[in-house]
Amino acid sequence: MRHALAVFLLIAGVAPLQAGSTALPVGPEFQVNSYTTGGQLVPAVARDAVGNFVVVWQSFGSSGGDTALDSVQGQRYSAAGVPQGASFQANTYATGSQLDPVIASDADGDFVVIWRSDGSGGGDTLNTSVQGQRYSMAGAPQGAEFQVNSYTTSFQVAPAIASDADGDLVAVWQSNGSSGGDTLSTSVQGQRYSAAGAPQGVQFQVNSYTTSDQLSPEIASDADGDFVVVWQSNGSSGGDTLNTSVQGQRYSAAGVPQGAQFQVNSYTTSHQRYPAVASDADGDFVVVWRSEGSAGGDTSYSSIQGQRYSAAGATQGAQFQVNSYTTSSQASPAIASDADGDFTVVWQSAGSSAGDSSGLSVQGQRYSAAGVPQGVQFQVNSYTAGDQRSPAIATDAAGDFVVVWQSYGSSGGDISNLSVQGQRFRVTGDLSGRAYLDQDSDGIQDPGEPGIAGIAVELYDDTSTLRRSVVTGITGEYDLKPKEGSWTVKFVPPSGIFAFTAQDAGGDDTLDSDADPTTGETDPFPISVNVLDETIDAGFLPLIFADGFASGGTTAWSAAVP
Repeated sequence: MRHALAVFLLIAGVAPLQAGSTALPVGPEFQVNSYTTGGQLVPAVARDAVGNFVVVWQSFGSSGGDTALDSVQGQRYSAAGVPQGASFQANTYATGSQLDPVIASDADGDFVVIWRSDGSGGGDTLNTSVQGQRYSMAGAPQGAEFQVNSYTTSFQVAPAIASDADGDLVAVWQSNGSSGGDTLSTSVQGQRYSAAGAPQGVQFQVNSYTTSDQLSPEIASDADGDFVVVWQSNGSSGGDTLNTSVQGQRYSAAGVPQGAQFQVNSYTTSHQRYPAVASDADGDFVVVWRSEGSAGGDTSYSSIQGQRYSAAGATQGAQFQVNSYTTSSQASPAIASDADGDFTVVWQSAGSSAGDSSGLSVQGQRYSAAGVPQGVQFQVNSYTAGDQRSPAIATDAAGDFVVVWQSYGSSGGDISNLSVQGQRFRVTGDLSGRAYLDQDSDGIQDPGEPGIAGIAVELYDDTSTLRRSVVTGITGEYDLKPKEGSWTVKFVPPSGIFAFTAQDAGGDDTLDSDADPTTGETDPFPISVNVLDETIDAGFLPLIFADGFASGGTTAWSAAVP
């Protein structure tokens, strides 16, 4: 096993780790917007499976074609945080304001932006509508701007969107009135789409409880397209009838309700507002919200509360308080979950225990899939002059995440007023290695010994659960991203072709084979946020020895290729 490539915290481009945190800032805080005239606000972010991400936001003015009022702007980034192309304008309809954009990405990086529009290039020109635009992973528009809502009476606002791994979409929003049964006040509406942008079925009403207002919907989808919608309700068909509650409704990928509408919050004193929700690949989900009061230790004003659920909608454990800093108000929560169900919550805090006492800061807390806090509450923003508010978060499949937010001022070039800032974080180490042909059978990786493609590399956690699996590429190399903990790698060659060479031969841990010759497994090894790079290799011998192999020729290698 190779430890010589361990990379410690104080490497170039990696910020110091806060004490007790298991999220490592990667690089400095960065400014997203390049257009700096007027205010840039309410950002949203989406990330694909390997970490490429897109940020969208509301801009007063535009370097594009929309100079009337507010436009929707966006910027694409690689997984390494490098801008991909210039910022772009999402809206083509430029009459009136375009507000409150949100974004969803599939596993490959194709994405969709939707927003609230004062008017519409579609059929809704009376009041506000919900508009959208689809994009390829390369940022090319797919088709024209489209109108999401088919019910056009009165106002359609507060959109939210989710995508499954294949790009099938569901949009939800707050509607004044409804084409369904809720015509008394505001309702929550939805519309499903295929990955090609074709509407699936008709617009539908999410809420079944129709007394008073249903507000601020949010949505999350699992890998297969099953989805859950949560929202703020004035009243409840559940036990919270005093003020506002948080409600939810689960759906299959086909848009069929799964069970009845349910109440999320168990603490019912005062108001429960502004929920957010995230789902893992299997459909387990977590809801967080702002509570005025708390069943936990935060009774100062407002706290961030959470509740975990199984994919079947069963509560997992009790309602819990997210924030440990309890002075003044905690608001505007956002949440993201990785494929394993580990999740991170970020929110806006009036004050901070971590250095930002000027006004509002952005705080975060990581959790395991079992709801166990990972490290302590941490401060996201490093620029602390003025208020930092309205955070959004997105994670890749492995758990590394990016947070964006609205900043009064900027450590970058935008000093006009409001800017959009971002910070990348990693919670994984880099595990890489190589499967190679040990041509001289000495158990040591010698210069020139070729790599072997097609070897399965399996990553197991300390409970012997398979967590990741990849296949070596044409040069025999692989990459994995395990989180902090103890891990074991197992190499699985095609049956009947290769045998393993000797383990830990010679005295150089950087050149030996790390796999047990009998099982193909390594010894357990640690991954720490303090050590970012680990390399584990496996050497192989062909079971079929052809002419020329013993003398160092390549005939046996050619005959052994699967």
